[in-house]
Amino acid sequence: MYFKFTQFSICTLILIGLTIWVIVARIRGRLESNWPLVYYALILVYWKAFEGGLSPYWIYVGLVSAVLLRFEFLGGVVLTFVRVMEFMFLGYVIVRGLQLIFLWPW
Repeated sequence: MYFKFTQFSICTLILIGLTIWVIVARIRGRLESNWPLVYYALILVYWKAFEGGLSPYWIYVGLVSAVLLRFEFLGGVVLTFVRVMEFMFLGYVIVRGLQLIFLWPW
């Protein structure tokens, strides 16, 4: 494994840490919390600052699922589906961040 301390790798490590925090907050906390929306704002900043790092389609899926969960338009099976989609996005951010840091192939 290869790791080089650069601004990109440090920002990506911080993003991975925040992603783990959001996963724990979503599992333990309330869905009405505003903190995950702050996380998604940081995701958008990261996406624009380091273009090509994250797929825009995954970003859109994560953002839409976070907004739907925050404002509670859903219930039952649809709520579970949206939560699964958000967890898939968060898993993608972790895996893609590790790929970018350690220069793993796609």
